[in-house]
Amino acid sequence: MSSANIIEQAKRSAAFAAVDKHVDSTVRVLGVGSGSTVVYAAERLVQLKNEGKLNPDLLCVPTSFQSKQLIVDAGLRAADLDDSLPVLDPESGDFASIDVTIDGADEVDSELNAIKGGGGAHLREKLVANASRKLVLIADSRKNSETLGTKWDKGIPVEVSPLAWRTIKRQLERMVPLSRAHGSAKAQSAAFGFEHPQAVLRQAVRKAGPVVTDNGNFILDVGVGSIYDPLAVEQLIKMVPGVVEVGIFSGMAMEAWFGNEDGSIVCREPQSLK
Repeated sequence: MSSANIIEQAKRSAAFAAVDKHVDSTVRVLGVGSGSTVVYAAERLVQLKNEGKLNPDLLCVPTSFQSKQLIVDAGLRAADLDDSLPVLDPESGDFASIDVTIDGADEVDSELNAIKGGGGAHLREKLVANASRKLVLIADSRKNSETLGTKWDKGIPVEVSPLAWRTIKRQLERMVPLSRAHGSAKAQSAAFGFEHPQAVLRQAVRKAGPVVTDNGNFILDVGVGSIYDPLAVEQLIKMVPGVVEVGIFSGMAMEAWFGNEDGSIVCREPQSLK
């Protein structure tokens, strides 16, 4: 088996294991993430649907155009985050939470902080994750890391307004590594490795010009080196006017599943909970 096929099998194993644990007939609302590993989660959902093991009223909330297509192609019902979720209390009209969201990741550290947005969908991914009772990440073992920025070297995906992307780029490149996260235990330590960040406008493939997100924005990939304080870096970037969303997911995931090349599967919780 080629190395590429081994990696795809690892993704498939992680996705199947996570779906089997977290999706059953009691799940009414499911968040469906984006990326190559989520394709295998959708494959497993189709199998469970055909076996009659899913809730017949299951609604799936997509995080991108890609995941909406996966949901529709699987014969499942897609629901927008705001408009179509079932109400928890018919009298108050309060929306129910998403029971669980299963999503991919570009890198996951020992505390399950994650870099996401390699596929450009991190704004919607974060909105759906924040509305979920549980966020479960799935990936192959290449994404399993102790510290963010050590394996994923393409930079932090940052969705920005096209109106001022050059100005935003300059401001991001002037960030200093000193951590200033509110309430951070590392308030006076380096939040990231590089002395000066490097921001690059993401270019499209098979299309002239930059990548345009599902929301009509641009993406800057911001290299900062190793990320020692993910929350601080997320907050520093979010403080720059014109930044729409940052591809750092700090303290959001409860569980991460990694498929290994030898066929085994590793399930991790945040190290601090052990």
